[in-house]
Amino acid sequence: MTNGAVIVTGGCGFLGRQTIPFLVARGQQVHIFTRTIRDSDRSLLKSRFGDAVELHAVDLHDTNTVTPIVARIKATHLLHLAWDTRHGVFWSSPDNIDWIVSSKLLLQAFIENGGTRVVAAGSCAEYEWGGADEKLIEGSSKLMPSTLYGQSKLASRKSLFTIAAHHKIEAAWGRIFFLFGPHEGTQRLVSSAIIALLNGQMFPASIGDQIRDFAHTEDVAAAFVALLYSDVTGDVNIASGEERSIASILKALGTIIGRPELIQLGAKQKVPNDPLRIVASIERLRREVRVTSPEDIQVRLAESVEWWRSNLKYM
Repeated sequence: MTNGAVIVTGGCGFLGRQTIPFLVARGQQVHIFTRTIRDSDRSLLKSRFGDAVELHAVDLHDTNTVTPIVARIKATHLLHLAWDTRHGVFWSSPDNIDWIVSSKLLLQAFIENGGTRVVAAGSCAEYEWGGADEKLIEGSSKLMPSTLYGQSKLASRKSLFTIAAHHKIEAAWGRIFFLFGPHEGTQRLVSSAIIALLNGQMFPASIGDQIRDFAHTEDVAAAFVALLYSDVTGDVNIASGEERSIASILKALGTIIGRPELIQLGAKQKVPNDPLRIVASIERLRREVRVTSPEDIQVRLAESVEWWRSNLKYM
């Protein structure tokens, strides 16, 4: 694609920033919506992408701000990634309700100004966790979220598809599973383990037998952009599709950093009712969106270690 413009909400966030090179490579004019524009982000984006990327300071909860900017841009595509994802807060934050409303108003403004295709970020938290499914499959695995976050994502998905069908535009919902990579919050599993080990500190963890679907943000970002410029609609799991225990991830990090003795498996109790397995089926992603296998996770974990090694002094 060499024409049209795309709006990316949360474009300076953990996942959103990784989508930018893939969008620019498609010849798109990229408009990033972010609540606060940092000088470092402005300088970096300008040096890497020049005028192909424009930053907009936008509070998506303020309709009076959002609507005029969307009207000026007249984007054909919308990649909606913004949501409250503060660690330890987002599962039960009342802000989740606000995001349902703000997402709806954003979509309406986008459509009213010529928008034709939207892809929004959902979550594996929309599924029933702990069910009988070995892998969670779009359209067949039960949608029964147990948290306000998951319930709000599911409600936003319903709103998205209802509005899109009414206005006859294309819409897809990409369900994210477990992310890691550069700019990750310091309290998340992979980042907190890396930081502790690089500092020579013990990292106490549970026994780590929980099976999860871990994916690097760059691979997930590439998949979201591929979905955005495909003709695939509906729900699509965006994940690795590979089963890995938490213990195996931590052991791999210990080996990469050269401090395996600092990983203390079994030193902490498991979270009550923590599901044993949360893994995606990615048949739609492979077959219909035509996304190939992600980079080897050992390579991605090593890249994450090097990123933290280079940036830890700035934290």
